[in-house]
Amino acid sequence: MSNEGLAEYNRLSSRNVEDPDAIDFDDPILIQLVETMGDKINDKCSRLKIKEFPMKYKSFLKWSEYDGRESVTINYDRYLIHHIKHITDDTSLSSNEKIARIEELYKEYDLFRT
Repeated sequence: MSNEGLAEYNRLSSRNVEDPDAIDFDDPILIQLVETMGDKINDKCSRLKIKEFPMKYKSFLKWSEYDGRESVTINYDRYLIHHIKHITDDTSLSSNEKIARIEELYKEYDLFRT
C-alpha cells in the first residue's frame, strides 16, 4: 500500500497503522479506498484489487501467498464437508431428503470445479 493510501486509511479510520499488513483484507475502509483511489493506493510492490464472493462462502475463503503475491480462493472442499455434516446431522430430514440435498451440493460443487 502506498504512503498516501496508508495516510488516507489512518485519517478515515482514526487509527495510526504503520504497517499495512495490520489491516484486515475485508476492512470496509480498505475496500472503499481501493475503489476510490485506484492506482494511487498501490506502491511499487502492490496491486490491490477487490475480489467479490457470495456471502455464503465467507467462512470458507482461503488466503495464500506465493513469492510475495497474495490471492484468495474459496475452499470448496471445506465448504462441501461442512454442509454435508450439517445435512447428515439434521434429524428433521428423511434419508431421501438428505440424499437430495447432498446431491444438490455436489451439483454446485461440480460447477465450481469446471
